[in-house]
Amino acid sequence: MQSADRILAKRYARAFDALSSDGKEASARFQALRAAAQTLASARAYMQNPAAPLPDKKALVLQAAGEDKAAAGFLCALLDAKRYYLLDECVREAGALADARLGIVRARVQTAFALDDAQKKRVEESLSRFSGRSARAEFETDPSLLGGLRAQMGDVLIDGTLKRQFEKLREELIK
Repeated sequence: MQSADRILAKRYARAFDALSSDGKEASARFQALRAAAQTLASARAYMQNPAAPLPDKKALVLQAAGEDKAAAGFLCALLDAKRYYLLDECVREAGALADARLGIVRARVQTAFALDDAQKKRVEESLSRFSGRSARAEFETDPSLLGGLRAQMGDVLIDGTLKRQFEKLREELIK
């Protein structure tokens, strides 16, 4: 996704988040939006097809959103603006904004191997202590890291991987 599209998705997500008065409401609205997006995932190609009739697309949106008028309105706004392709990024950003309202910080954690549930819980607890807020982590594996972990929380990067330690050692030896 291009940088301009990410910026645009953040703007849409902020507008969606602004519909909520507090964290609990923002979280509920986000859950409804995420559920509607998941329901519509199988129809992605149809929803992004410019030849498909807009009223038919909106009917699918209304069916997927159910009773939640905010989610339905948001999805219809994306359709009207021909920006439906931004939906996944908008959902991701809306979730981050809802979490921020609840005092939750999101982290992306990469490890060289898959962690079990107990290890994941310890990592989240450590990130919570580090940030001073409750942390919710998404875990990925990247064998090139060799060992350790890399955690990205907003603008903060914690790199405790063996790969990075070897790079530092190499830099020191070259000096």
